[in-house]
Amino acid sequence: MKSKKSIIAVSVATLALVLGSVSPANADWKADLVTSGTLTNCIDPEYPPMEYYSNGTSGKIIGFDADSSAALAKELKLKIKQLATSFDGLIPALNAGRCDIVWTALYLSNKRLAVADGVPYLETGAGVVVAKGNPKKITDLSFSLCGKRMAAQGASSNEGILIAQNKVCLDTGKKGIAISSYPKVSETVGALLNGKVDGLIETDVGCGDIVSKNSKRLEVAKGYFLGDVQFAAYMNKGAALTPVVQKAVEKLISNGTLAKIAKRYNLDPEKLTSVGAPI
Repeated sequence: MKSKKSIIAVSVATLALVLGSVSPANADWKADLVTSGTLTNCIDPEYPPMEYYSNGTSGKIIGFDADSSAALAKELKLKIKQLATSFDGLIPALNAGRCDIVWTALYLSNKRLAVADGVPYLETGAGVVVAKGNPKKITDLSFSLCGKRMAAQGASSNEGILIAQNKVCLDTGKKGIAISSYPKVSETVGALLNGKVDGLIETDVGCGDIVSKNSKRLEVAKGYFLGDVQFAAYMNKGAALTPVVQKAVEKLISNGTLAKIAKRYNLDPEKLTSVGAPI
């Protein structure tokens, strides 16, 4: 996962204070749009399946975030403009008034909330990719891993999850986890495809990308894989747009729109979230 994904999660209480401080929903938020009738989204299209170019380095920007922000614009009766922006320029571009929103797989963090409003939409954490049909019945990151052969990128937090669970397995009299560590994520995929391991552990959005490229042979294990951080869409601090986005995101989750988009990109719709609470 890129470095932009390594930020601590924000408490629900903190988020409630943030959302409680914004302008009322009936404010004239449309008058504040960068371009009249258009929702401009700053997006960094280098993180499939969340956001990426349809032709690799060019073409239409697609992915869960791109499609979801487009769905948001449609809900608000606006056009969508995806403004490709480098990671380090995302929040500065928002604060400088070059875009209305930043919806591009940024973690909800106290540092960002100091300068912008955040509306969470997706929990993220570790996930597991297995062979089609999940023959080894891996359903969570605890005892279903005992006795299994698992691959992980070496020195990653995901490898740490396996090491910690292996100890729990052994301490409770169960078989340990045979952990195979590799320098690159692509090598963990190769190990699974070649039958050397029963599954691989990776960030859940990374799992979606892996499966999308090997859909005939691999799938994401379904079960209880708790997210420990949240992705959020950002608006300027105190913007009249913030409560409008919050309400629209809640609607897009409740009516199944974002769930359909999540399935399109092999993401778990059960991890969609609103104001810190899973839907």
